[in-house]
Amino acid sequence: MRRNYSEESPKLITYGYESPKLITYPHLMHLLAKDFSVPEIKANVVEIAKYFHNNHFAAAALKKVGGTKLTLPQDVRWNSVVDCFEHYIKNWPNLMTVCEQNREKIDGTVTAKVLNIGLKRNVEHMLSTLKPISVALNKMQGNSCFIADAVEIWKELSEILKREIYNDRVKLQALKKQMGQALSPAHFLANILNTRYQGQTLTAEEEESAMTWTSSNHPSMMPTTINFRTKGEPFKKYMLADDVLKKVTPVNWWKSLKHLDSETVEVIISLLTAIASSAGEE
Repeated sequence: MRRNYSEESPKLITYGYESPKLITYPHLMHLLAKDFSVPEIKANVVEIAKYFHNNHFAAAALKKVGGTKLTLPQDVRWNSVVDCFEHYIKNWPNLMTVCEQNREKIDGTVTAKVLNIGLKRNVEHMLSTLKPISVALNKMQGNSCFIADAVEIWKELSEILKREIYNDRVKLQALKKQMGQALSPAHFLANILNTRYQGQTLTAEEEESAMTWTSSNHPSMMPTTINFRTKGEPFKKYMLADDVLKKVTPVNWWKSLKHLDSETVEVIISLLTAIASSAGEE
């Protein structure tokens, strides 16, 4: 459908949803989190959490030693697995105390899982990759997160995850795949034209894709784009001063340039105001 729209209306900017609300097309970051998850680890933690939820004695004993209520992951809340794991790690010393002091009353299978130091370490390891995804996802769902911002969020997330999974080829490939689906040439062009980013984090390949897309779909704005990238005329040095760029929004900055043709301004404003997910629109 996106391809058909692009072919019939070249001026229409189309890009894949990054919306956690659309169950039929799950958020790409959520898919990335699933790529990084180990179902067996999650299943063990969920079993422990359910037991301390549903067993009145266990729940009371956990509360007595200073523990807090464990949370269960929910399919409609993409970050709930991270919440579940964080609550488990936070409560782990208290869970151990309850299980060791009440061996005859606490289910033996649950006790064995709680006392399994290997499981705890695996949960902590999974959190080291899932937590950054959760943080990035929250940023992406912000009310004023646009596609130019999405590029920065994905770039930052990629650098963090690469440090964690540098020797895991499968996860590195999953990261590359999901990021490739999330970011389009329109995203890269928006990042280039955003006065606060100016495409500084883009690779040469990403810059090339943005310029090729511009040349094909909006050739009239190529001179403006090139001059902006090179800081040439009509862009004065004082207009690009750090203090100005920090205090003036990218949209207002471009609107202030009265000499630009209306089509160029229209495309630039469209790029700079295109939201990263449906959360902002909702």
